[in-house]
Amino acid sequence: MRALALDFESRSLGWRGINDPEFVDGRDVLFRVHEVGVCGTDRALAAFRLGRPPEGEAHLVLGHEALGQILEVGRAVESLNKGDWVVPTVRRACRPPCASCRRRRRDLCISGRYTERGILGAHGYFTERAVDREDDLVRVPPGLIDLGILIEPLSVAEKAIARAISVHEGEPRSALVLGAGPIGMLTAMALNVRGYEVRVHSREPANHPRAALLAAQNIGYEPVLTDARADIIIEATGSAELALAVLGKMTPLAVMVVLGADEGTGSVPFLRMILNNQTIVGSVNADAGAFRAALEDLARFDRRAAAGLISRIRFSDLERSVAGPPLAAAKVVHVLPDPLH
Repeated sequence: MRALALDFESRSLGWRGINDPEFVDGRDVLFRVHEVGVCGTDRALAAFRLGRPPEGEAHLVLGHEALGQILEVGRAVESLNKGDWVVPTVRRACRPPCASCRRRRRDLCISGRYTERGILGAHGYFTERAVDREDDLVRVPPGLIDLGILIEPLSVAEKAIARAISVHEGEPRSALVLGAGPIGMLTAMALNVRGYEVRVHSREPANHPRAALLAAQNIGYEPVLTDARADIIIEATGSAELALAVLGKMTPLAVMVVLGADEGTGSVPFLRMILNNQTIVGSVNADAGAFRAALEDLARFDRRAAAGLISRIRFSDLERSVAGPPLAAAKVVHVLPDPLH
């Protein structure tokens, strides 16, 4: 098979031949990869700013967001069948399992020894076929297959929203989302269908296609942030400076969930946070409940708006995704031809 991989010895990105995936036990599932989504993590990987190959290897197959159709199931598989469409989860538990991984919350792994498909220590899905265990796959209902590639990034948003709601000490009604990338857009849409008054702040101009998608759903868009007041704030920009700036302007009881901010320096208003009962939370990855919520919300989204997030391109068109600047669409998706050439 051919796969898109990083070579950590030559510091290069390119196509290479890899072996066909094999079953390890009866709970394994073989599926054909149909689509692979690209996000900022993939571009950071391609620039060698993060990531590592599997132990004992020099290359890492990219692709942590995928949609596939099952070709074969192991003898012990109970919940999936040949022909089902599936989305894989990203993180795999540490071994031996820590307390969090033991209770099936590998998104909360405390050992740091976890692996992540296509990111850390485990090959991804930018190839033709893949094998995963049954419990690492999420079945996609037939009516959501065309939007299935959004399930994994939406699950990250769902976990962040759930954390914010669980921590908030009042009755939150308003939300501010920082960033109009895939996570930011999906977060805004998920909050919107819950009835929150939602605004999005990002650097794209007011006439950007993503701003139009938000406006069609009655979600406010602000290229210049003049008012940071909101009950819930979700940071999905990668900017520590912006997160710190907004932190100093939060309202009483406000909760900020940080998803993408890198390292940064600045003033943290501890006394103001104490006196106003404010909270800042870090969140990464997603659990099974977040994936269930993603399926539920995806079915509730305006289908035209959700489809408008996606730009599908050829599987080999790397210059328009991993190796090039982001396109106008929030989610760039590579579609695998049959067979892959």
